[in-house]
Amino acid sequence: MIESTGFDAAVEVGIAAFCAGEEPPGDEEVWDRLTKAGVEPWLAERLLVFLPMAYTRRLLPDVSYQDALMAPGGRLSLSAEPVFVAALDRAQHAGRSEVGRIAVRSAEFNAINSALHSGSQLSDLVLSESTLISDLPPVEQGDGGVPSPRAIFEDFLRGHGVRLDGETRVDAKLFVHPAPPGLVMAQVDFAVSHPALARPWLVESFAGHGTTWRDAIGEAVNKLKLGALHPIVDGLLNPAASGQVERERYQHPNGAFELVLGTQINLFADRPVPSAGPLLDRLLEALRAEPLTRKVHGLRLFVVYGDGRLQTNEVLLDSEEWPGGEAAIAGGRAPLPDGRVAMRIFGLLVPAGDA
Repeated sequence: MIESTGFDAAVEVGIAAFCAGEEPPGDEEVWDRLTKAGVEPWLAERLLVFLPMAYTRRLLPDVSYQDALMAPGGRLSLSAEPVFVAALDRAQHAGRSEVGRIAVRSAEFNAINSALHSGSQLSDLVLSESTLISDLPPVEQGDGGVPSPRAIFEDFLRGHGVRLDGETRVDAKLFVHPAPPGLVMAQVDFAVSHPALARPWLVESFAGHGTTWRDAIGEAVNKLKLGALHPIVDGLLNPAASGQVERERYQHPNGAFELVLGTQINLFADRPVPSAGPLLDRLLEALRAEPLTRKVHGLRLFVVYGDGRLQTNEVLLDSEEWPGGEAAIAGGRAPLPDGRVAMRIFGLLVPAGDA
């Protein structure tokens, strides 16, 4: 996991703008994709400039690069630019298609390519400072229109008295998905690591849509707050924190657990949706056949029904697909006889102290 600079999500949005479409887009098209989705001009300009530079360094690491960038108003230190630092960190984990699409756009790549055609070797190349035709816009306060889910997640946890130290680690990763014209879609994987967990990392994923990245990321964050944040805090990180959970005792062959449940999230329905309790009961009964360690286990149910038929059946145990749970859900009844409805519920199984 890399340290967040606050622009981790903005870099993902920039990468998506560069990589969208079958043919590489021009700078103006990238600019439009960014700014029309709410990216502020000062940040959009930096993504246009810094991402290709960062990806060239990933593609051709043996070349000696300068830390400075020349502009009419003076020299800029790249290591002091948080957007460049975030882009450089992200480039180290980029796939081949990303690198091939983005790196070739930089003036540094073109200079290296020309030198190689002249017979130079990569390890011998020492590039001069790149020069901008015009100054970058001044950096403004705030996130530039692309909130960092990781920073938000960390703030939520600190607000609930959670200390983020060597024992508790968190992360949040934005994934950009195709969306209809005029909309953007954000999927955010929120992850927690703690010694009490059955697996090294517990991951909960939420999606959001909107006309801007602020709206889409905000929707994903709100789903986290509603459905998963309080079970994670109350069941794992700070049991005396909020009390905004349901608790029930669950007797398993490997010992007693306390089931710490978040709020049920309902989607699509145009009427009240019954409790997912009957489906959850089927899961808990099926879970008796699964060996459970005396650690904290995550359990998540997400189902979609259309006119009484099961269309999506996703059950995760410790953030991994659980076929036994999906089989149990497949035999259950739909919550509504007609129309479309989705239900999602998340909880933690915490070993009971008197087990």
